[in-house]
Amino acid sequence: MRITNNMLINNMINYIGNNLTRMEKYQRQLATGKKIAVPSDDPVVATRALKLRTDVSQVEQYQKNVKDGQSWMDVTESALSGIGDIMQRARELVVQGASSTATPDDTKKIAEEAKQLKTQLIHLANSTYAGRYIFSGYKTDKKLIIDDPNDPNFGKFNIPVSNSENIRYEIGIGDDININVPGGDLFNMGGAATVDTSGTATGNLPISSLDFTGGNTALNLTVDGEAVSINITPQVYADNNALAAEIQTQINNATATAADVSVTLVGNSLRITSGSQGDTSAVHIDSSSSAAGSLGFSSTTEVNGTSLQEGKMIKVMSDFIAALESGDHQTIGNLLGTFDENINNLLRVRADVGARQNRIDLTSNRLDNDTINFTKLMSDNEDVDMAEAIMNLKNEENVYRSSLAGGARIIQPTLVDFLK
Repeated sequence: MRITNNMLINNMINYIGNNLTRMEKYQRQLATGKKIAVPSDDPVVATRALKLRTDVSQVEQYQKNVKDGQSWMDVTESALSGIGDIMQRARELVVQGASSTATPDDTKKIAEEAKQLKTQLIHLANSTYAGRYIFSGYKTDKKLIIDDPNDPNFGKFNIPVSNSENIRYEIGIGDDININVPGGDLFNMGGAATVDTSGTATGNLPISSLDFTGGNTALNLTVDGEAVSINITPQVYADNNALAAEIQTQINNATATAADVSVTLVGNSLRITSGSQGDTSAVHIDSSSSAAGSLGFSSTTEVNGTSLQEGKMIKVMSDFIAALESGDHQTIGNLLGTFDENINNLLRVRADVGARQNRIDLTSNRLDNDTINFTKLMSDNEDVDMAEAIMNLKNEENVYRSSLAGGARIIQPTLVDFLK
């Protein structure tokens, strides 16, 4: 094969380019500190790097969850500690107030302190963490207990909270932990926080007629979305109670859910109440029904009635204050056992919270170790050995310089030099 000058030049340029590429590889490794720049440099290292980076990201997220959970539970423990102090002080006041030697002036002073303790207890029940109410279950944007002293329902549950409303944080693969305390479990002796809501329709006017012989017997109503139509037996009724009983009978005959509907009297006005509970419970009276006017439903069509409940911990404080104000030392003494029951329940809740705090602290330590381990593995997989990279770079620099020097000898700058 004939070797031409052009072939020599092309081969030399190709080899010099390869040497330069290898040298640039080690320069890039020293600049970035990483073995590879693109997956094609080493697919095995790249695959392992992606997996380890994912593991490190997961651990970092779990650490954030743990820190948030620790903060939530620290606030919870602080609130429980305050509640414990209040209940212990209230118990001491019960012992003082139960004594027959306590004068009316003494009981008045004790009552004033008990009222302040109750108010503080209610405010602690609405404790927040980062703007979220910690005892409100899933409804963290709403207060657990009505804390407006001017509200007639002061101290009663503002929202229903079941004990299954556990807020869980994921703190590991397949591992989560409950970080909250449902309000009912603490303030209602392990029961749920309940707000009973039912639909009620009450006539604005007293029953105007007991004579239904003239054809005004039809009454149409809707109970919790179910249409119910009845006809009152045409006759003159002896009194309002007899008329109410007749309407109850007709409703019982008209609907399979009659057991959930009650017909009662409020003074001389008729009241129809749904027995179901919930925000959608309602009773609607069709005021165009022929009997509606006689029954006092000419203007009232629908009312949603709400029956708020007082938690047992709050109720024992209310009962204590009422007994102090009436000077009933016997009742005050009887409340001592109820206070002890609530304090024991509080201790149970605090023990549970403490156990969960210990677990989440252990998890935090484990995650710290995982972070170190995974980061080390990721570094071992991706990071370049600087000493080795420097040696390889210097070696490639020597090769590159030698190739340039050799090329200068092979490629003569003039025809005269080539002929030498």
